[in-house]
Amino acid sequence: MAKQEFAGTVLAPLPLVLVGANVSGRPNYLTIGYIAPLEFGKQVVFPINRTRYTSQGILENGTFSVNIPSVGLLPLVKRCGSTSGRDVDKSALFDTFYGELKTAPMIRECPMNMECEVLEIVTTKQSHNVVGRIVKSYVNEELLVDGNVAVQDAGLMSFTAAGDLNVYALGPLVETLHKHSRGKQ
Repeated sequence: MAKQEFAGTVLAPLPLVLVGANVSGRPNYLTIGYIAPLEFGKQVVFPINRTRYTSQGILENGTFSVNIPSVGLLPLVKRCGSTSGRDVDKSALFDTFYGELKTAPMIRECPMNMECEVLEIVTTKQSHNVVGRIVKSYVNEELLVDGNVAVQDAGLMSFTAAGDLNVYALGPLVETLHKHSRGKQ
């Protein structure tokens, strides 16, 4: 099979998330299409443009949230990605709750949430690359089955950074890799 050079990243699909941070005491949310787990799911890393309003809150508090939305929230996900918290009060878009950290706003409407504390920020010319430790994760009760998260029932979305830059829903099960549940290990 012939290969052709491609100028962009081919790491796709990536989860589409809403990163939350308190900015001057008010919750704000930003759509992020580039996020990855580190340390086998104990940490996350994502780049955020240095000029983004949410960057201020992450730097101010040393905390943030990762909110994993369902397809039904796509209109609000798009709005959070196309408007600045400097101009629009995005906290009014969602029912916000807080966990252990008290400064990482999370979105109740999202089926899964993580509150995180900043471990490190690597600043480049364009962005802050935020590395955070996941302090606690939260999941809608109906998605918990035998000690596992039924992600196939959450209506999750992914972003195709390497492809057409569109959003797709999580697809069907291809294969079961493990016969046991996490809760029984």
